[in-house]
Amino acid sequence: MNNYVITIGRELGSGGKTIGELMGKQLGIPVYDRRLIMMAAQESGLAPEVFEKADETPNKGMMSHIMRTLSSPFASFSSLYSNSMSKESLFQVQADIIRQKAAEESCIIVGRCSDYILREHPRHLDIFVRANFEDRVAQLMKRHGCTDKEAKELIDRIDAIRSDYHNFYAETNWGDSRAYDICVNSSILGIEGTANLLLQFVRNALKL
Repeated sequence: MNNYVITIGRELGSGGKTIGELMGKQLGIPVYDRRLIMMAAQESGLAPEVFEKADETPNKGMMSHIMRTLSSPFASFSSLYSNSMSKESLFQVQADIIRQKAAEESCIIVGRCSDYILREHPRHLDIFVRANFEDRVAQLMKRHGCTDKEAKELIDRIDAIRSDYHNFYAETNWGDSRAYDICVNSSILGIEGTANLLLQFVRNALKL
């Protein structure tokens, strides 16, 4: 198999998705993130909303709900996460789509427990992107127009959702450096600099 696949795990606000998109453009390969939800919906015949609830990251509606409840004294992690709990059957549909795309073409897949799903792919590299907490907070404040307090709480909640989603299915822990081929702090070189660093790593590792 000549196809290769790069998986990217990321902390909220680290720029991992943008880094993946920059890498995909330079390598001339597609980047799959939330598009996998539509593919899974088409494959199964179920409504996209069903997969949105099982997704590792809440959809825009859920994100807005989280933002609204941050200021509520009765907001709890369990009440928010219960709405995005996934069933194993839905996970398997997405996993099948991920394996299919990785078999058909070289690509980058962001999140979705893809590092674990593609662990037996003969040519895969697993990347995890983190960033300094203050930089992540600033990024979310800019993106969502929220307060410092709201951004910090959003980071805590979404990272917990991603971690729980990954750790429920995988045999490795989300964000644990031992589970990835390379972990980087995007705060050091910035988004473009980190993408360039990872491109060099990928090209050398895969002999592209």
